[in-house]
Amino acid sequence: MHRTDAITTEHAAILPIYLVCDLSSSMREDRRVEALRDALTGLRDAVWANPVVSDCARIGVIGFAGRAWLCLPLCDIATVGDLPVLEPDGLTSYAAAFRLLHRTVRSDVEQLAADQYRVLRPLVFFVSDGEPTDRTAEWVAELAILRTAAVRPEIITFAIGEASAATLRQVATARCFVASVGTAVRDAIAEIGAVVIRSVVASSTSGQAAVAGPPPDGFDELDLL
Repeated sequence: MHRTDAITTEHAAILPIYLVCDLSSSMREDRRVEALRDALTGLRDAVWANPVVSDCARIGVIGFAGRAWLCLPLCDIATVGDLPVLEPDGLTSYAAAFRLLHRTVRSDVEQLAADQYRVLRPLVFFVSDGEPTDRTAEWVAELAILRTAAVRPEIITFAIGEASAATLRQVATARCFVASVGTAVRDAIAEIGAVVIRSVVASSTSGQAAVAGPPPDGFDELDLL
């Protein structure tokens, strides 16, 4: 897959988008990680097919288990031929995820600004299939740092599998979706991919972080108030 068109205009707007994905050992079950890989591939192909989105959206992927790591640095995902290998392993550290996300967003925004881009408010899609295994006080503190930083991302959460709706509602700043009873996790992940694609398109065309449309099939939406 090859693209040659790139942004050259100074002060063009860039929307940083991050997928923060639970890759704890439970993601090995029921082909969950395979569904996540398929969703990421679908996102890349959708961005590639839409040059407007490719021009202004930059997408990065963070995985977390007992630790957090950068699976895919912020980039024009349409230009990525080989997507990262997603390997589940270990526990479910929300604290590690929020800590790395905070550092990554800050660094990316500083770099984009230095490159003469106008940076829109980052958009984060946080997906978890289980409860955090670190102490509540620890992950809540890291979340507070992320949510009060100079550059505060909008966070959309998806609770699948054994993840608690109450916990994911606490994490969200924009919208919180919870898989309905009876929805298979792999099917839920596929629907998440569709929501991300719609939201990337809507955000890119509106110039601000936006989550488009109703809850995905097989999900209920929680009120954040």
